[in-house]
Amino acid sequence: MEQVDVLVIGAATAGSYFARKLAEAGHRVLILEQQSKENLGRRLDIFHVAKDDFARFSLPLPEEADDFAFEFSGGRTFSAFDRYPKKNVGTVVGMHMHRYIARLNRWALEAGAEIRYQATFVDFLYEDNRITGAVYEQDGVRREVQASLVADCSGIPSVARTKLPEGYGTENFAIQKDEMFYVILRYVVYYDTKDYVTGTRGWTYYKTWEAPEGGADSAILGVGANFSFEEAEETYAAFQRMVKLPRYSVKRIERGTTPYRRPPYSFVADGFLVSGDAACLTKPSAGEGVTASMVQLEIAAEEVNRLLNEGGYLTRARLWPINTRYIAAQGKAFAGQLATLIGALSITAKENDFFFRHDVIFSDKTFASLGRGEPLTFSSKEMLRMVFVLLRGILTGKVRVSTIRSLLRSMKNGARAEALYADYPASEAGFDAWVLRAEAFWKKCGSMAENKVG
Repeated sequence: MEQVDVLVIGAATAGSYFARKLAEAGHRVLILEQQSKENLGRRLDIFHVAKDDFARFSLPLPEEADDFAFEFSGGRTFSAFDRYPKKNVGTVVGMHMHRYIARLNRWALEAGAEIRYQATFVDFLYEDNRITGAVYEQDGVRREVQASLVADCSGIPSVARTKLPEGYGTENFAIQKDEMFYVILRYVVYYDTKDYVTGTRGWTYYKTWEAPEGGADSAILGVGANFSFEEAEETYAAFQRMVKLPRYSVKRIERGTTPYRRPPYSFVADGFLVSGDAACLTKPSAGEGVTASMVQLEIAAEEVNRLLNEGGYLTRARLWPINTRYIAAQGKAFAGQLATLIGALSITAKENDFFFRHDVIFSDKTFASLGRGEPLTFSSKEMLRMVFVLLRGILTGKVRVSTIRSLLRSMKNGARAEALYADYPASEAGFDAWVLRAEAFWKKCGSMAENKVG
């Protein structure tokens, strides 16, 4: 039977990145990809990566006339009434997804990894009830491969994680329709040269944004919603009634989804790791997951490399530092953001405009923290000012008491989530008790569907 050190399911951004890191460390890595080489990454055309992240994660740079589309710096975010702009900082690189994933595939291959396209994961191999590899199908033939670690980087379908036995160590839930963020992208051409896009504009109330597309007269108008594409279209229609956009014609429309729910409580099990969209590793504020998952995968590559060099079976106990290091590096902050955002759905357009005007909740500081994936923290002086502004809003009829209660509850939930994840167990010993606490907390927070207004 064929043997490898690490078997990766999925050859997109997460799978390619993880494979590269372990292959360049000298380990034998095999990637199984269900799509053909020609179709991989064609779900959407353009995607964004912060320019600083190329150096941070040692990613290959895109090239002109290939996967590079454009680069822009800065932008502004507006209130529901298109007023009181807040600054967006940093430089962003736009790339053609299919071509950049092809570059990442070549990058992994150059380090010694192997990719088999149109190879479908079927099930795990077990020995003494522990994962020791996988069964896959290619060209109508089923094959088996043994591996010290199987990593699920298959995206939303989570084809390997959902096949785990109940109670194996990592949750095997399927990502439900109401646990995703639905994105619609309109690739448009503006009629007037004065309207050509050089930066970004965003409207958080409508989860709508405008960004460059690559051509001088082109732009991308994006909208997202938490429940369905139909809801995204309704939101976009409401946005157009309130915000006057330049005249444009639509070249094409693309649709995509990202997970929008809490990740599994453990990313590791005996002989197993989950990452990327399969692990719901996306930024709660934006749904972007490309480099969000790389924070975890960089840690995982370091730990797995060490363990493979030590030898022996990769038990969940030995893989556990991947959990603790990721939670400390990013997971704690993301949990706090998600818990805060779940409860912050009841703001009206009028209240949103008021908050933008007075730099309460929607401020330059807030948007900078969300963009970096950092916890939202406020000094005592900032909190006192916020209280006075909110009281003024109530007295002048600009803010409802119910909204204040909802916001205070969501902010408390955010702080509680951070405290809960700061107490993540250092070993398996306290995990089951911690999960009971976490389950009770997230149940109290509710889901996006449960907190939906209207």
